[in-house]
Amino acid sequence: MNSDQFGQETMFCPFLPGDIVIDILLRLPVKSLSRFKSVSKPFSSLIKNPNFISKQHAKTTQEKPPDLLIMGRHHNTLEVTVRLINSLTKPRHVIPPPLHFDVPFGVTSEKTRIVGSANGLVCLNLINHNGVAIVIWNPAIKTFKPIPKSPNVSSLGKLTVTDLGFGYHPGNDDYMIVRLLNVAMSRRKYEVEVYMLSTNSWRKIASDGRVLQVIRPFWKPMAPGMIVVKGVAYWVGVEVRNEEMCSVVVSLEMTGEELTFILPPIEHHGIVVDLIREATTLRLFNLNESLALIYSTNLEKVDIWLNNGFDIWVLNEELRTWSRMLKVEPIEGFLLEAGFWENSKALVAQERKEMCYDENGEYVYTKGETKLFLYDVTTGDFEIIENHELRAPFQAYSYSESLVPVNGGVDVVKEVDLSKFLDFDPLLF
Repeated sequence: MNSDQFGQETMFCPFLPGDIVIDILLRLPVKSLSRFKSVSKPFSSLIKNPNFISKQHAKTTQEKPPDLLIMGRHHNTLEVTVRLINSLTKPRHVIPPPLHFDVPFGVTSEKTRIVGSANGLVCLNLINHNGVAIVIWNPAIKTFKPIPKSPNVSSLGKLTVTDLGFGYHPGNDDYMIVRLLNVAMSRRKYEVEVYMLSTNSWRKIASDGRVLQVIRPFWKPMAPGMIVVKGVAYWVGVEVRNEEMCSVVVSLEMTGEELTFILPPIEHHGIVVDLIREATTLRLFNLNESLALIYSTNLEKVDIWLNNGFDIWVLNEELRTWSRMLKVEPIEGFLLEAGFWENSKALVAQERKEMCYDENGEYVYTKGETKLFLYDVTTGDFEIIENHELRAPFQAYSYSESLVPVNGGVDVVKEVDLSKFLDFDPLLF
């Protein structure tokens, strides 16, 4: 590794050439590199260098599969809790108990959720009784950035957040948040705005009114809705075609100013069975950095049970066409809880309920237990996640530690006082 590409001419160590020192450092974990920044100014300058950060992260992800973050509610306290499963080097029937993943933002409501994860940065939508805050957080280097309030919100009237998405654009080396805002006076109109980390600002996207409604299960706040793949945000909406309400996949490129529309692989008419229930049989996922779509014949709310099986379609980004990747065979009693993880694995749940009675045989309560598994949709293998201590609803995102900085970020103390960053507007929850 040539030290010139990092702009390093200073000797790091009198006993080793600079290139060898850099090569050694590239192999170290983020925690060790963070400590080494205090060794000397040359070390600190190198470890903060964007080229070094990029190469270190690329080397880490190439040699080590990502970890898995799972968010749910603690089965006893009901507090929002995050668990981390270390990367699996080989399939196994039993996954050891996941590690506790500290989220230093205090107690939040069950509507708090992970918006997305990219290159070691995690975007959170934090909600408590005092308000709501969106933050971009790097847990490994313990910094976060509160996202500023959008200037567009006050001009649009009463709004509710329909969905949020977070992702990375490799061509621009930038991160974005996409927010869909439903105009309260009309459930058939929504606005789209985009936040860019590099500019620390929001911009409003023009909407031609073609899509009448955005489909997202409002009673399942952690259900995946918007998906960001390679800097393009996708979500499912509803439009009128030939006097029928039909599904459409809406997309927005990170640097674009217009929405584009992609027909689903199966012409699906009458998708909105009931505008109150907002039932849909289409669900989008990020499958190994490709947009995947699930079509299921199940219409039980928006839950996708494996009882009937389902088809997985993958989008060709250039041609905007779909190809059927595989058909997942029916499996009784399992629910697809979150998006796909790496290598075609999905987080699935199996719920078991037991009715409890007193000594007189009178019903007292129902005791529930949720078992979580990683299910490989290609091989049919299950890996049970032991002692996760979580209850539904769940989210799952891949995560790899990185040195990627959060521009303008704030150092995380033991626990962040969210009151400084909350925007109290219950309509934006």
